[in-house]
Amino acid sequence: MKQNIAKLITILMPLIIAYGLVLFVSLKDSPHESEMAQPQVAQAEQEPEEITKSDEGPFDETLTIKEGDTLASILSRLGIPSAQAHEAIAALSKIFNPKDLKIDQEVYVIYDVQADGENYDLKFLRLRGDLDHHVELVRSGGGLFQATKYKKELKHEYVDVTGEIKISLYADALKAGASPKMLYDMIKAFSYDVDFQRDIQPGTGFSLFYDTYKDEESGHERPGELLYAKLVIDDKPCEIYRFQPGGGVPGYYTRLGEAVQKALLRTPIDGARINSGFGNRKHPIKGYTKMHKGVDFGAPKGTPIMAAGDGVVERCNQYGGYGNYICIRHNGSTKTAYAHLCRFAKGVCAGSKVRQGQIIGYVGATGSTTGPHLHFELLLNGKHVNPQKVTQLPKSKLVGKMLNEFKTFMAKVEKMKKESSVAENSLAEEPNIKNQKEI
Repeated sequence: MKQNIAKLITILMPLIIAYGLVLFVSLKDSPHESEMAQPQVAQAEQEPEEITKSDEGPFDETLTIKEGDTLASILSRLGIPSAQAHEAIAALSKIFNPKDLKIDQEVYVIYDVQADGENYDLKFLRLRGDLDHHVELVRSGGGLFQATKYKKELKHEYVDVTGEIKISLYADALKAGASPKMLYDMIKAFSYDVDFQRDIQPGTGFSLFYDTYKDEESGHERPGELLYAKLVIDDKPCEIYRFQPGGGVPGYYTRLGEAVQKALLRTPIDGARINSGFGNRKHPIKGYTKMHKGVDFGAPKGTPIMAAGDGVVERCNQYGGYGNYICIRHNGSTKTAYAHLCRFAKGVCAGSKVRQGQIIGYVGATGSTTGPHLHFELLLNGKHVNPQKVTQLPKSKLVGKMLNEFKTFMAKVEKMKKESSVAENSLAEEPNIKNQKEI
């Protein structure tokens, strides 16, 4: 009997324990599930409130112009009705051309939900028209747009850049921090007397001193005028100053008061090498000896070509083996010609007037040629002469009262350069300080 009872207990005991465990787990999990359900209900109740907040205006955004964008397209993306966008652009166009918007330019806008909730009303728009101005567009209570241009206060500064040529004047001056525009003005001024092919060598020293106008808010700046420049060639300093005589036009002068500008530029292209000189040579295509009536300057396709002097374009078209060809008449006895251009500069055509140093075309390989270069000719009284051997005198020299005024101006520039150098030395140990000083 006792054996039967023990056997029964052995069978029932695991069942009792298992049942107890199931009951314990069910009682433990039940409250937890109830607690988890409450946040879900609360979350579901909060969602409509969040959506309501996101629809409240007004809204403001800073939009960045991307490639292919127009003012109309970015307003359309904001939900501004096309008729209203057209009115806004028409009002803005009175003081700013929307076609002048540039990639990466920023446009700040404020807009609000219309009463019907379908679209948005443009309330305010602001953009930078140029470095000197910003433009604002405001929508009045009557729904009309009013555009206004505001002038920015720019900081006037002076910049002194010095260095030594290792690769080329252009590359090394840019690396030293020179403005590309100021560098172009320097090369143009020196090109009357300096042969950039032969005179400029590694080790040649250079210096530029010019003023700038800076917007401290954006950090953008606009170069002003090149006041002074220097090249040290064979240990001899060549210095020029920008000076405007009373009643005259600004120009560059040597320390002796001699005008730098000559009747013709020595070379009508920057930084080019001479591939072939003037005189008899073996023709590169036809193979026989023939008179080469000009000088060939090797340069990459698209390099700008400058007018050698003031004059009138006599011819501007395709001209046999010359390819795209320009001939400029400078006076009754002097002409210059430019051949093998890939294209002509905008606005240059037969009969148009050009100024010395003006871009008239771009290096190419049209006509009979083995590669891109400029073929440059000089004609005196209808006869071809060697452009490299023509001696040209300065246009003018300052004398008397004007010379004294020029000497005073030189002293002023030297003083400003010295003060700029002192400022540079005092700030040399501070990080991110540009070699500039406001005078």
